[in-house]
Amino acid sequence: MILNTAVRLVTFDSYGTLIDWDSALRAQLATLFAVHGVELDVGEFHDRWYHRHALPAVSGPFQRYRELLAGTAAAALAEHGIVLPQAELATLGDAMAQADPFPDTVPVLAELRRHLPLATISNSQQDIIEVSARKLGDPFTHVITGEVAGAYKPNPALFELVLAHAGVRPHEVVHVAQSQFVDLPRSVPMGIPTVWINRQAQTRHPDTPEPAAELPDLRGLPALLGYAR
Repeated sequence: MILNTAVRLVTFDSYGTLIDWDSALRAQLATLFAVHGVELDVGEFHDRWYHRHALPAVSGPFQRYRELLAGTAAAALAEHGIVLPQAELATLGDAMAQADPFPDTVPVLAELRRHLPLATISNSQQDIIEVSARKLGDPFTHVITGEVAGAYKPNPALFELVLAHAGVRPHEVVHVAQSQFVDLPRSVPMGIPTVWINRQAQTRHPDTPEPAAELPDLRGLPALLGYAR
């Protein structure tokens, strides 16, 4: 299968799509829990934190992403009657910045940038994405973060900014993303052909728009875009 679109730009979500931030955040939580004697299952806490606190927060009043991580983690811990120092919860932003790419990410980005400009549309902030971009080999012509837009996906502002910066129309872009909660609900209705990188083998929610294609990781993306060697 090759996507039937005149592609002039490929945009990527970064965290969860290109960068394994879940593992990095879980590792940092495990460290904090061990230091403070917190007896919670890290995986269960991480999932509850993300779905009950962090995910709703991106649609709330704007705050920089480091503060969003620390504040929502504090709220999730408070449900268990646990209070950790705010300065230590702030290290979650550092963990996000230092998270490593998935093994398939850097080779695929290097291949695609030989053919097309690439961009990232990221729910993060500048100092975080700058570290991540270096780990990825600085492949992006355009970098749009929530900090720049003053909003987070699924708000359309990030997508509108990258379209304006690149001078392209929605049908001339392919968006590549892992999240069926913040990416697909916005990119697909905007008319942007979207590839869902379903790394966690999730079942698509009935309310999530259908992507143009679904892949388990990035390795099939060059072929999907017509650039297979």
